[in-house]
Amino acid sequence: MSLTILETATSSTATAAKSINVKVNSSASAVMYTVPSGRKFKGHLWTNANTYFGVINGVQMRHPYGHTSYQKPMLSIELTAGDVVNSSPTTSDYTHLQGLESDA
Repeated sequence: MSLTILETATSSTATAAKSINVKVNSSASAVMYTVPSGRKFKGHLWTNANTYFGVINGVQMRHPYGHTSYQKPMLSIELTAGDVVNSSPTTSDYTHLQGLESDA
């Protein structure tokens, strides 16, 4: 009885990480970013609004209560393939999305 060596092709080429920086002005619920297939995103969402950060997968992400217009926090987010980020649902706001897209 002899041993047979099976070779398997498992060449997966990693794609370099990519910085994402998107700003939307005065455009309610505009699509800012969609995470591509096989990728993930980790970053922050920020807006000048007092009510909403923005919209993620159709869900309005609200600011926590108790902050003032001079203390607007950033929302830390981690997204997976297919997740969609839209700007604030308020037309007068501007929204920033910043982070790193990398292989999932």
